[in-house]
Amino acid sequence: MNSPNHILGVSVPKPEEEIEEIIDQFRSSVPTLEESNNLPFIILQDGKSQAYYIECHMAASDAIPLVDFDAVLDPEEQEQFRLQRELQPTNIAFLKMCSDALENRQFSDLIAEYDLSYRPETPLKLLGGQHRAEAIKRALESNEVSRCHGFRVYFGLTIDQRNEIAQIANTNIAISPDLLDRMQETVRGPQLRGFCHRVGLLDSNEDFADRKTSEGRITVRLARTFIVDFFKGQENRDGDLEKSEFVPYICKSGQEDPEYLSIISNIDWMDKGLVEAGENFANLHKKQIQTVEQDPELNKTEFRNKAMSMAVLSSWAFVAGLLQDKKDALNKFYSLPKFSGDKDPLVAKYMSESSHPKDPPTYRGLGVRYSVEDRGRVTEMFIQYSLSDSRRITKVMIDSAIASYEAKVAIKKAREAREKVR
Repeated sequence: MNSPNHILGVSVPKPEEEIEEIIDQFRSSVPTLEESNNLPFIILQDGKSQAYYIECHMAASDAIPLVDFDAVLDPEEQEQFRLQRELQPTNIAFLKMCSDALENRQFSDLIAEYDLSYRPETPLKLLGGQHRAEAIKRALESNEVSRCHGFRVYFGLTIDQRNEIAQIANTNIAISPDLLDRMQETVRGPQLRGFCHRVGLLDSNEDFADRKTSEGRITVRLARTFIVDFFKGQENRDGDLEKSEFVPYICKSGQEDPEYLSIISNIDWMDKGLVEAGENFANLHKKQIQTVEQDPELNKTEFRNKAMSMAVLSSWAFVAGLLQDKKDALNKFYSLPKFSGDKDPLVAKYMSESSHPKDPPTYRGLGVRYSVEDRGRVTEMFIQYSLSDSRRITKVMIDSAIASYEAKVAIKKAREAREKVR
């Protein structure tokens, strides 16, 4: 492929004709320092992903109007869901980038894909270096600072190549496990996101949160955990609710979770029980937010988003699955938001004040953490509520659930100890 415009790097195989055409199109339509000085591009290839790219330089005034800050992993089927994390405008590292850009700092290794398949007016789809690019943009717009910056530009990526490159491209501000989860799920397909849209856990066209947020938006990890625990609860529905000890599962983050992968291999995303559980949990979350926001004494993020705490969400999903064959108890369970009236259904203040004598002084109350104990205790609380005559969760019920769970654990340990003696 060596020509006046392009040179193949060492040990780089000749690209397919389609890739060559995209590179030629990029050179002829995007202003670069190399083109203006008649310098050839060196065509390189990432050995792991087999993706082709070049390294070039562009003035901010030429590059920024062509940069798409809302690049997506799957433009064919999921174009509305952006790849990048939300911008962190108050992050110290980002603020330093902005001040450096105003002082003529030249940045390098901004990662982009040249792609005209969607929003062709901004063909440089940003895969990495979002905060550096935003700092360059702000310096250009506020003070007309236009220095030359280094870009790595990829061509003709598959969705898997795009996903892998984007994951390793963020170096200045660490990529969060929740964003990695979101990217993995986007590559897998729209099913989990579609489920959350369907049941009201995400608004229409809203994407999963890329980190824990004060507004309580669900993350991929939380959504996966909900799915897994609903079906794990179903697997245990023949268990004795009065005697059995139940502990929901928590999906891994930043990596694939084997339990989730196993379940979705045969899942019916329109399963009536699952959809009903999701809809009722969404109602609980919304009611919790609404009632806490109306009470000045309760209006704290921790209380407001109590339903989205890992211990509460996993326990709710597990109990919803557990009660599938016990319709009276299930209907009572789902009626918690309605029965709570103008009070928060999860009585977050009571939960924050509850503990067991064995708990350390640093224990912050039920459902704040998601240890085995907390998940087991919250599950017991929901079971007791579902089987009781009370229309609300009470302080007495919370204390009873904690004591009951710990008693079940003690009985199980005693039984195991006796087995060893035999």
